[in-house]
Amino acid sequence: MWRLSLRSVRHHAPLFAGTFVALTLGVTLIAVSAAALAATWSVPAPSGAGLPSVTLTDGEGTRHTLVTGAPDLGGIQTVLVMAGVVAAFVTVFVIAGTCALGVALRRQDMGLLRLIGAGGPQVRRMVVGECLAVAVPAAALGCLLAAAATPWAVDALNGTGLAPVDLHPGPLGGPLLFAAGSGLAIAVLGALAASRRASRVRPTEALREAALDSAGITGGRAALGGLMLLAGTAMVALAPGAGAEGAVPLALFGSLALTLAASALGPLYLPRLARLLAAPLKRTRTVSGRLALEAVGSARLRTASLVGPVLSIVAVVGVFTSVMATTGSTVEADDRARTTGQLVVEPASGAGDTLDAGVLARLRQAPGVRAVSAPAPVDLAVAGPYSAWQDEGAVADLPALTRTHRVDVVEGTVRALGPGTVAVSKEFADWYGYHAGGRLTYGLYGGRPASARIVAVLDGGSAVPHVVLPPSVTGAAAPERATVLLGAVPDGGTAAAARELARHLGTDRVTVTPTGDWFAHHASSQDRLNRLVLLVLAGPASAYALIAVASTSVMSYSRRGREVAGMRLVGVSREQVRRMALWEAGITTALAAALAAVPVAVGLIAYRSALAATYGTVAVSVPWGVLAGLVAACLAVAGGTGLIAAQRLLAQREVAAVTARQ
Repeated sequence: MWRLSLRSVRHHAPLFAGTFVALTLGVTLIAVSAAALAATWSVPAPSGAGLPSVTLTDGEGTRHTLVTGAPDLGGIQTVLVMAGVVAAFVTVFVIAGTCALGVALRRQDMGLLRLIGAGGPQVRRMVVGECLAVAVPAAALGCLLAAAATPWAVDALNGTGLAPVDLHPGPLGGPLLFAAGSGLAIAVLGALAASRRASRVRPTEALREAALDSAGITGGRAALGGLMLLAGTAMVALAPGAGAEGAVPLALFGSLALTLAASALGPLYLPRLARLLAAPLKRTRTVSGRLALEAVGSARLRTASLVGPVLSIVAVVGVFTSVMATTGSTVEADDRARTTGQLVVEPASGAGDTLDAGVLARLRQAPGVRAVSAPAPVDLAVAGPYSAWQDEGAVADLPALTRTHRVDVVEGTVRALGPGTVAVSKEFADWYGYHAGGRLTYGLYGGRPASARIVAVLDGGSAVPHVVLPPSVTGAAAPERATVLLGAVPDGGTAAAARELARHLGTDRVTVTPTGDWFAHHASSQDRLNRLVLLVLAGPASAYALIAVASTSVMSYSRRGREVAGMRLVGVSREQVRRMALWEAGITTALAAALAAVPVAVGLIAYRSALAATYGTVAVSVPWGVLAGLVAACLAVAGGTGLIAAQRLLAQREVAAVTARQ
């Protein structure tokens, strides 16, 4: 059957072009993401010679030596892993859809093969052979494109500033092999799923005129859809009780599983949903709109294949960006709500990045100042019952911190920390099982281990570091800013108080900003970072999805010449055929956007419930502009491609002959 597969690919080259393009670009994206991730792994780790270290003993008596100075690449690695997941997810969607569509468009050919004696297993081998004939060169070309694009992609990633150090591409053999293997596996799995339908085509299908069947989905596709529906439902149901950290993967992957279920089960409900959403068209005299509605409703697999790419990219971008934006908005809103201090004091430009002790002493003695909190960050190591790990802490005046911020005392009492005492955040206590009255073993790098009694467990959002150390601890960096609580706000408001305090401390040494203005500026900086992450995460996948929308549309029109000829025969004008193509693009894009909104909303609701258990204020944020622009781009690509494909069909000889007879 291998020769037959090769001949079939050559004969139906336009039909397989969509699969070839989709797989080539999918392998390219996966390879570039893997190569960039490998570049982060190749960053040399500090040798430990001459670097501060600390040795701690855990609860089982095992000694751990931890060294500071290694760059924190966890953030950029998480972004790159997510980008790879997005690329693979969209590739699975597109390849599965194009394989199913390719088989559906050739039911008559399959019926002819069965009519001349080909058995079901032979048809299945032919379909898998066709896929391999397309997938092998596509994977090879994708690897070549990735090898050329990786240096440029890594340089662009360095330009975003997301990585703490410059990355350099390492050996590409591993990432390219991984991407090629992933692409071939995705293609073969898609072909196997499609081949089951092909092997069940009856010989009588050779006598049918319809290009697409209207039968239901196969048992395997129904089982996959049901499994993904159950898995997605379970994950989003568990998310509210998993905490802010644990809810992120549950909400994300639960939404992705629901999206897979919506795509797999699409042929069952998409025609009915299309008729429901486009019901107003039936009450009009729009011939082209009614023709498009009937085409969408009768060709189930074609409709599902056209909806798939748009559904996948809108859902993926929607849930990832919404979770990311909601996290940032919630942290900002919670910080804003918890901050009772009216002013924020920071070093002036050119005066260094920290506040020195002299400035802080003058600030605490300034007229009208009631309390000043200026936590000094410090990197430390903590020993637990079974291991030791690096963590973040701060040296802080705990009573002043609770005056400038709303802090809830979960356990213990708030008092000035003395030697041998610490306070911990509720988040830290929940993670590692600490309670007030217990003991915590920690060490500062370059120092000796210390054992301290926990006097309080505090819930203060990001205002409370994981571990609060007493002011007597030495080795912490100087604070980057201070929050000031005023005794009374002057008649001129906080702006006047800020100007007066800046003059008192020296405008060449500090800048003083009202708290509201400081949060607004900080939010704009965070928005810029979020846009960069979004660009890395969803930019390439969105471009890929738009190309997949175009290629799938070309595939769907490649076998509709007889359908268009029949329309012309009954009097449908050329202009009406063109408008029908636009209506089809609009209906399928609207369907995809409506379906994508469901898993995004479900995942975001579950994530919001998890945040509500950690933060006092939750601010849900959805990037409506980004999503609307993405849907508009998909509509433009689908409409433009459909219009061009319809025009080419109208120019075919058999359609022209029908027109001449009219």
